[in-house]
Amino acid sequence: MIEGIIGVEIPLYPQMTEDEITLRLEQEEAAQLGLTCLLKGQITLEEYMDILEMCEVDMDAYCLNFEQNLNAAGLIIV
Repeated sequence: MIEGIIGVEIPLYPQMTEDEITLRLEQEEAAQLGLTCLLKGQITLEEYMDILEMCEVDMDAYCLNFEQNLNAAGLIIV
């Protein structure tokens, strides 16, 4: 459940070049590794978000989605 709330998917698009797809897959792998480390308590939420930034995740959209997921799960009230 927590992975669905805090995790991120890095999208692929049909018009991407092979190099862009490779980069996106590497970013997805780094984001997933960061999430695993966060869930194991090896890194902080701030460090996880730094990883997402390095993976070129739109942090404004991510934070809004994160808040909506927390609200939907009943963990916060907005």
